[in-house]
Amino acid sequence: MSLLHPAAAADLAATAAAFARWRDTKPSGARIPEALWSQAVELAKTHGVARVATMLRLDYVRLKRRLTVQSDAVAPPPAPAFVEMTLDLPAAAAGCVLVLSDARGRAVRIEWTRAVASEVAAVARSLWEATP
Repeated sequence: MSLLHPAAAADLAATAAAFARWRDTKPSGARIPEALWSQAVELAKTHGVARVATMLRLDYVRLKRRLTVQSDAVAPPPAPAFVEMTLDLPAAAAGCVLVLSDARGRAVRIEWTRAVASEVAAVARSLWEATP
C-alpha cells in the first residue's frame, strides 16, 4: 500500500474520527448519517474505495454502490450562455421551373429566379386556357 500525502492522511483521519464518534454515540441499529456517507464517498473518489472502506470500517460494496450512484447522477452540462445564429441568405436564390406540356407533345419551360406563387399560377392558367 502506498503512503498517503499528509493532507490526504489528515482528511481520512478526520473522517475516521467522525465515524468513531458516531459509532460511540449511536443507538443500536441506527443507520450511518448521510453527512458521513457523503464524506466517505468524496474521499473514495480521490483515494479509492478499498482504502477508504478499510480506514473508515465501511462495507466495500455499499461504498462502491454509493460512489457509482453519485457518479451516474451527475448533472448534465449547463446550457451555453450564448448561441450565435447566422441568418445568411443562400448563395443562389431559390428559383422555380415550370414545365407544361399537352397531349400533342407541345411543351413550354419557364424559369424564374425569384418566383412568386401568384405569378406562377397566372402563367399556368393563361397557357392552359389558351385555344390552339
